[in-house]
Amino acid sequence: MGCGKNKFESSSREDMVNDSGCICEVVKTILMLQNQAVRHDDTCGTSCFIEPIGGLTKHGHADTRVFMLLDNLGRPFKVVAKGKDCTYTYTPFFRVEDVFGDCCATLRAVIATDEEDSVDFFDEDPNVMDPDAFEDICKFKKTETCVTVDLNNFTAIQCVADVDLNIHHH
Repeated sequence: MGCGKNKFESSSREDMVNDSGCICEVVKTILMLQNQAVRHDDTCGTSCFIEPIGGLTKHGHADTRVFMLLDNLGRPFKVVAKGKDCTYTYTPFFRVEDVFGDCCATLRAVIATDEEDSVDFFDEDPNVMDPDAFEDICKFKKTETCVTVDLNNFTAIQCVADVDLNIHHH
């Protein structure tokens, strides 16, 4: 099962359940939630399935569910993203922009920031995140860095926060 083998034509839950792996299903659901908010009760406070977008925040309006993808050893998938002032940093945080093909997705890199600068999660080992760095996050910022991934290559997804990145679709 690789990119583009089957066309993804619908975003209804019935169509998504039978197509592919669970990471793909979660990312498709996040995309659906970002595109339309439908009220639904969920008992897990950090579940990726909480509806509507905004359910993982206490700050009102949100247009993005920020998440991380993990491999089978629990290591975060990360990309190099361009921050402000032409600086580059590793980030494990993403916003889904599109899901297509068999189970491919276009993800926008999102940078976690403290009061001014991006937060560095990979000080020592590029495969190990520093959990203490999460305490420094004040907000998330969108980047212009996007990546296309095969969602079947990941073992876990962790939703982090619902935020307003001021995303405008044309």
